[in-house]
Amino acid sequence: MKIFMGLIAVVSLQGALAYHVEREYAWKNITFEGIDQASYNIENSIPTAFVHDALSKKIIIAIPRLYPQVPITLTQLDTTKHPERSPPLEKFPGSDKLTSVYQPMLDECRRLWIVDVGQVEYKGDEQKYPKKNPAIIAYDLTKDNYPEIDRYEIPINIAGNQIGFGGFTVDVTNPKEGCGKTFIYITNFEDNTLIVYDQEKKDSWKISHGSFKPEHESNFSHNGAQYKYKAGIFGITLGDRDPEGNRPAYYLGGSSTKLFEVSTEALKKKGAKFDPVRLGDRGRHTEAIALVYDPKTKVIFFAESDSRQISCWNTQKPLNHKNTDVIYASSKFIFGTDIQIDSDSQLWFLSNGQPPIDNLKLTFDKPHIRLMRVDTKNSIRRTRCEVKPIKKP
Repeated sequence: MKIFMGLIAVVSLQGALAYHVEREYAWKNITFEGIDQASYNIENSIPTAFVHDALSKKIIIAIPRLYPQVPITLTQLDTTKHPERSPPLEKFPGSDKLTSVYQPMLDECRRLWIVDVGQVEYKGDEQKYPKKNPAIIAYDLTKDNYPEIDRYEIPINIAGNQIGFGGFTVDVTNPKEGCGKTFIYITNFEDNTLIVYDQEKKDSWKISHGSFKPEHESNFSHNGAQYKYKAGIFGITLGDRDPEGNRPAYYLGGSSTKLFEVSTEALKKKGAKFDPVRLGDRGRHTEAIALVYDPKTKVIFFAESDSRQISCWNTQKPLNHKNTDVIYASSKFIFGTDIQIDSDSQLWFLSNGQPPIDNLKLTFDKPHIRLMRVDTKNSIRRTRCEVKPIKKP
C-alpha cells in the first residue's frame, strides 16, 4: 500500500470553522524511544494510520515498512507523558514479530485489531522479513502488556495482493451481549475486493463488485507538479445497529467521488447476494481514502486526498454537493491518510505529506506529519452537516 495514507484556497467560512481544530502533534521525522537515530533511516518511518484509546489516553500508530530501516511497525504514544509537539514513539508490546502494519482499529470491547500484511514493500530484506500470509491479530487493551487474544491467517487466494490492503473496520454484532460475534471487513484497493473475516467460525471470504473499481485517475498536486494514481475500494465505516445487530456499511473508492452503502447482513453471510446502493456523488475533486461515521451527530467525515481538507455529510440528508461541507482546511494538511472518532466523541485525523506515487518520496523543511483533533459536535456547528432538533410548538 504505497502510503495511501491532502492545494486549496481557504475561504473565509473554512477559516471560521477551523478554529475548533487543535493540532495535537506535528513531526518532521518520527523518532523512537530507546533507539539510536544512527541505527535507522529517520526519513523512512512514515505513519499511515492510528487509533486513540480514550481510556488510557494512548495513541497507537502504524508505520508500515514501505522503505528499509523502519525499526518498529506498530508504536504507541502516551499522551499524558508527552505534552510536547513532536514526541518520540515507543514500541507497542508484542510487536517484535510483526512484518508490516498499515492500520490499527479499536472496537467497543477495547480490543485492538491490526492486519499484518506479511510483506515489506521494498527489495533486499527477504531474509530478515520473509514473505508470509497476512494475519488478522487482536490484542486485549484491558489487560497489562496487551496480550494477543486472536490470530487468523488469511489464505492467499482470499487475500490477493497483500500490499493492496486499504482500510478496515470491526463489526461487533451486539457488544451488550458480549464480543463473541465479530466480523472484520478489509478493503483491497489493488484487487478491488472486500475481505470478510468471521471470528466465531474462523472463516474468511472475499467479495467482488463493480462499485469497488476506481472510477478515474486521481490527481495529487504538490509544489506546482501534478501526480496521478488509481485506487479501488479503500475506506469503509459502519453506521448504527438495528435491533438484529445489522448496520449500514459505507464505502468508497480511493479514485471515486461516489459513496455506496450495503447492509452488513449481506456481508456476514458467506455467498449472500451483494446489492449495494449508490447514495450519491460528493462532487468534483473530493476523492478520499478514509472516512468515519459518528453515531452522536449521524455525520460521516472524509479525509480528502488532494484538497487538504476534512469534509462532512449528514446521513439524514440526501448525498450531493449541496449537503456536504468543510470542517477544516489548511495548506499544511498534506495528504490526509486516516480519520477516527474515539469513545469521547473526539474526531482525530492524520496527514503524512506523502502521495500514493510509486518511487516518489517527498521531503519537507517543516513538520508535515500532522495529527489533529476536534469535538465532533463542535466541528459541524453552523455547517450544512448540522441538523438541529425540531422544536415542538
